[in-house]
Amino acid sequence: MDSSTGNTNIQSAFLGQIRNKIGDSISFADELAELLNVSRDSAYRRIRGETVLSLDEVKKLYDQYSLSIDAIMSPNSNMVSINHKNIDFHYSVKEWLNSLIQNLELAKSSKDLELIFAAKDFPVFNYFRFPEMAAFKLFVWSKSIIQDPQYEHSIYCPDIMPREIMADAARAWSLYSSVASTEIWSDEVVNSTIKQIEFYYECGFFSHRNQVSELYDCILEIIKLSRAEASEGKKSEGGSFELYQNEILIPDNTIYARIQGQQVVFINYNTMDILTTQQKSFCDKTKVYMTNLIKNSALISATAEKERNRFFNKLEEKITTSINRLP
Repeated sequence: MDSSTGNTNIQSAFLGQIRNKIGDSISFADELAELLNVSRDSAYRRIRGETVLSLDEVKKLYDQYSLSIDAIMSPNSNMVSINHKNIDFHYSVKEWLNSLIQNLELAKSSKDLELIFAAKDFPVFNYFRFPEMAAFKLFVWSKSIIQDPQYEHSIYCPDIMPREIMADAARAWSLYSSVASTEIWSDEVVNSTIKQIEFYYECGFFSHRNQVSELYDCILEIIKLSRAEASEGKKSEGGSFELYQNEILIPDNTIYARIQGQQVVFINYNTMDILTTQQKSFCDKTKVYMTNLIKNSALISATAEKERNRFFNKLEEKITTSINRLP
């Protein structure tokens, strides 16, 4: 193959990632011209492959759009390029929420979407249905995971988090509820939150005991709503909801997405941190894993009422048992 053809194919694939990220509502050439500080005609020459991107231009685009270069250069390599987002003082909870919102807005605008969620815990968006539950989860993450000094000596109350962060959390749930998803849950999905509530109660991080009861009521309501949505096969904002029950403990929270032909995998670890990659070989293997996981799971949405009720009853029993353990 002619080397110039190879360079053109690589550049085309690289720029194609940007085109997928910005969608059809924005002129790709105008976006490229503005970022690279070149004319519109020069931008088109780069898009057509007539002008090769400089290393400085590649770096600028990479930083702006968090692109995967390794996925293009070595799509079948055992070396996987990972975009790492860890939550700390430099990458705040608000920025984390905004990143979730941006990805969900892209998913919602896509006419070609596949979203599969293997959930060790409740998909986090579910906690954002209720202000009290959203505030508690965000407080726990800020106090115990990020160890933000602002919350070091704080105890939980429903208005502990800033209003703009709570609004972002509500927006994230609304968007997630509007997009189609296939989800795989085990009966472990409530365990981590139960442990967090019990730990914070034992440590005296609640100002009133009734706040604990309110949180448990929120979880029970989430379970009730999820049961109804699974029965209908549709989330509250209209996104189709295909739910599978898997009796094997799912090791982590992993999302496989295909958005307008572009695959991406999100792996959640350390509670809030996220690893992201678009490398084809890794995404392909993850899709195979997800497919096999589904094959070994029971579909409990829009069918199998007996199995669905048994599953959600078990979740409710865990909450009731935890409530009864409270002094």
